[in-house]
Amino acid sequence: MKFLCLPGAYGSADKFQVQLAPFVNELISDGTATFRFVDAPCEAVPPEGFEDFFGKPPYYRFIEPDDKESADTDVLSRIRDFPECDTPEDTMRELFKEGVASSVISTHRAIQYLFDICDKEGPFEGIIGYSEGATVAATFLLAEQRRFEETGRAPQIKCGVFFAGWPPLDPNTFAMVLSDESDSMINIHTCHIIGSLDPYVAGSMALYNTCEPDTAYIFDHGKGHTLPREKGVIKELGDIIRNMITEATS
Repeated sequence: MKFLCLPGAYGSADKFQVQLAPFVNELISDGTATFRFVDAPCEAVPPEGFEDFFGKPPYYRFIEPDDKESADTDVLSRIRDFPECDTPEDTMRELFKEGVASSVISTHRAIQYLFDICDKEGPFEGIIGYSEGATVAATFLLAEQRRFEETGRAPQIKCGVFFAGWPPLDPNTFAMVLSDESDSMINIHTCHIIGSLDPYVAGSMALYNTCEPDTAYIFDHGKGHTLPREKGVIKELGDIIRNMITEATS
């Protein structure tokens, strides 16, 4: 299976390939998958105090505020004070309450950017995203579904793999899709890799809740907002992905 791979905010294709290397090597070793890593289209500057965390430039992101001079807040600047509410959906609503900057332009551009890559370099049967990349991957899956409903053009993607993701945005309204207020659902096979110690794990669970439950796997590597690298964990995760691919393509 050929996967399109989307890095997190303030990352790059090269950095993501290094971060994901144990997972990639596990699935390349027996010919299960191939991988195409792409940069996000927007150049970015990490939040103050996070420069060391994201390493050396270049930095990219998929989604950015429409008006960089606006008094409204870039949602990524709120992660220092991530809320804790009764449900994952309540947590995300609290995070995105009034004052969050609109990101319609870059979200629309990101969707079209991925459609263009799929048209030029596809077909891709799978998509992988980490953090912001997972949100964009999920948004793209909804966009493929909507395009199919509107034009009859069949989606390329059969599997989605989300590392530490947040819920998708509606590709028409650009509002966050939450399972307790929207009927939109990702209807392909998905695997959600979460860390129980991730301070943003509510976002991952809110994403999981937007996916068809009968074909959604969940895998907890037991750590934080990171990508798993331990040999035993990677082997176990690799077997889950192989099973998912078999089910999705049979």
